[in-house]
Amino acid sequence: MKPKKISVAAKPRRAVPAVKTSLRMPTKPKLVAVVDYPQDGEAVRPGHYAVRVTATGAGQVQIRVDDAAWSDCRESIGHFWLDWSPVEGERRLQARARVGKGRWSLSAERAVRVAAGPSEGPKK
Repeated sequence: MKPKKISVAAKPRRAVPAVKTSLRMPTKPKLVAVVDYPQDGEAVRPGHYAVRVTATGAGQVQIRVDDAAWSDCRESIGHFWLDWSPVEGERRLQARARVGKGRWSLSAERAVRVAAGPSEGPKK
């Protein structure tokens, strides 16, 4: 005896919404340079100060003071450092960082007061 063929009625299909596909490559996280110390508004004493910059993933970091020429920082202990000899007055610090020969990413400017008196924290 031969098995009987059973026909199955096709169920109506629902419309499938179109899915947009993106052919863009995933973007790299933007490189960010941050002047950690001195803090904005902080008072420092003249003489020597080690400026600390965090720029995760950067290959090169530079700092400038009051729109002067950019100075290279050294990398150590997961941060970038510049040995600065501040002179009295109101100073502005800005850092920039880059990976390889890529574009520079600028930090926000930091206002620092250099005074001969005792060091103080940032103004509140």
